Amino acid sequence: MFDLLEELALARRQNGLSQEALASRVTVDRQAIYRLETGVGSFALLLRVMAALEYHVTGLARGMTLADQLENRRRALKLSKAEVARRADIMVNTVSAVEKGKGSAASALKVLAAIGTSRMARKKPMQVMMSPLRIGEKDKRFTPVALLTALEAVFGPISLDPCGHVESPVVAERRILLSEDGDGLRDDWSGKFCYMNPPFSGATAWLKRASEMHAKGAVDVVVGLVPAKTDSVYFQTDIVPNCDVGFLRGRIQYGSATGAEVDKRNRAPFATMLIAWGASRQEIEHLRSLYPSVWMMHERARPREGVREDALVVSEFG
Repeated sequence: MFDLLEELALARRQNGLSQEALASRVTVDRQAIYRLETGVGSFALLLRVMAALEYHVTGLARGMTLADQLENRRRALKLSKAEVARRADIMVNTVSAVEKGKGSAASALKVLAAIGTSRMARKKPMQVMMSPLRIGEKDKRFTPVALLTALEAVFGPISLDPCGHVESPVVAERRILLSEDGDGLRDDWSGKFCYMNPPFSGATAWLKRASEMHAKGAVDVVVGLVPAKTDSVYFQTDIVPNCDVGFLRGRIQYGSATGAEVDKRNRAPFATMLIAWGASRQEIEHLRSLYPSVWMMHERARPREGVREDALVVSEFG
């Protein structure tokens, strides 16, 4: 029988992490991890731990997070929230909270037990799928210099890289580095133009953080490079109505640590997309003329109507 808590504890140990080390990764104390592994804690923390351990449940339903998967599983079974609540012996509003990534871990586990399948198991981390790289380097997926050049031509210098890497070719006024105890999911963002290339296994958390930081006015423009997982509930309900989405042509070839050339060993096995918050239509058109992509633009009002005078649209890319 599939036991998610036991599976997560096993994954932690297989990664060579103590409870204290994992706690440091998700910015909580060791006691919070101890309690979570016994079933006590928030569902939000459970999702953060799953992302930190690159743990994804297969055999359940599509979705970038367990919350997405539970909602998609309920819909696939054509069950109402009331029926799931009855099966799990919880309140209907608790089911709604779980599907939004909120509530308690215990409630989420009850929903999982009520509508899960006998085929549930751990899916191999996404980075392993992408691993022409040597062990220890599999997380180094740097943005190609050609894309960075196009972005800077349109939006200007990068003010903030919230999920930076010491070897990344991204040049930013400020970088939040995990190696320096920084955490872009915790630390405040600021600046005119923020660019992020987040860990793909935890992309949804970064998308939500970008939406939050842009909505509060901490940053003027945010652009993120993420997998083109268009089946995600969060993508369909929150990203599409509020952001511009650019689907990159072909499979992206990641850059090298030096930034001098692409890394031929590291090619994405799936489609990727750019998501932009706060961009003007002129800026999106200009970016499309510089980098091969197809864009889906939202219809909401755009506070930033203008575009830099030295960043005028020339023509659509090839």
